[in-house]
Amino acid sequence: MRRVATAAAIIALLLTVLRLPWQAFALLMGLVLLMAWREYDRLLRPLGAIPASAAGALMALGCALSFASSRPGAPLLWLLAAVLVATVASLRKGYSDPEKFVGTLAATVCGIVWLGLAPGAHIGLRRLPEGETWLLFVYAAVAVGDSAALYGGRAFGRRKLAPFLSPNKTIEGTVSGIVGSAAAGYVVGMWLANVNDLQAIGLGVLLGATGQAGDLMESALKRAAGVKDSSTLLPGHGGVLDRVDSHLPAGAVLYLILTAGWVA
Repeated sequence: MRRVATAAAIIALLLTVLRLPWQAFALLMGLVLLMAWREYDRLLRPLGAIPASAAGALMALGCALSFASSRPGAPLLWLLAAVLVATVASLRKGYSDPEKFVGTLAATVCGIVWLGLAPGAHIGLRRLPEGETWLLFVYAAVAVGDSAALYGGRAFGRRKLAPFLSPNKTIEGTVSGIVGSAAAGYVVGMWLANVNDLQAIGLGVLLGATGQAGDLMESALKRAAGVKDSSTLLPGHGGVLDRVDSHLPAGAVLYLILTAGWVA
């Protein structure tokens, strides 16, 4: 019951924010980013790869909010600046220890890309024509795919997908999830003016597969850290990172596709 109530609250909040000006959405993404960074930091500490927390979080936030700029090169400039700041901050932590320096730098830069650029892509999506519907497309494709993978795996799952990363995931569940994402893409795609049915289904499949890859990546991180969830912030759902691990890369992929002009 707690899981259902939390999911309902998250969906209600998301649908409300999507109807607000894009600036409100950008602020929400910034808040989500900072909470996710805190969980990311906690997951890495047991592994000895501790990111430069304050500098990394601020640079990730800057990268995300740079997508609100009207200048096309702003995210790239912020990323370059973020890498420079991360290098200096890591050097301070591991000045006399090369292994510590490399571990801190890698953890910080990976966090900036994952929790900075990816949320920024969602802000960029919101600013595009039909941005609200495109964001709904991402969230529907990933959420429906996650649910289909869960229940499809329970009903038909026989062969493990990657037991060393996530022991409960099965190949049958993964296929069910991708089918669910394709169906969600088809339904939401009907509200997009310049997308035909085949494109909508294809995008649903791609985003569903990307979302599942993101989920596997976070599962590997949690397994290495020896924890079940990134935190206990969301009753029945774990932490913020547990909720956005699939959506972040899927939104980034869709943003790249749209800005590259691969979909009219």
